[in-house]
Amino acid sequence: MATTQRGNYIFTVKEYADGTPWIAMEPSGKAIEFPNEGFFGFDLRKGTNIQRAREIAKYLNNNISELSFTQF
Repeated sequence: MATTQRGNYIFTVKEYADGTPWIAMEPSGKAIEFPNEGFFGFDLRKGTNIQRAREIAKYLNNNISELSFTQF
């Protein structure tokens, strides 16, 4: 039987040590329970600058209401 958890997250822009931007998903209310602490994120296409990363994060924040995780 599958169980699904939903959580509220915001997307924020972070930078690696070399200045490459990436987007983190940080809890902003009800969070999904994972076995270890930390947060998820994703890398952007090579060459994406910080301004474009902020635009992408803003778009995601304006269009995604919840994230879900389904465990089988």
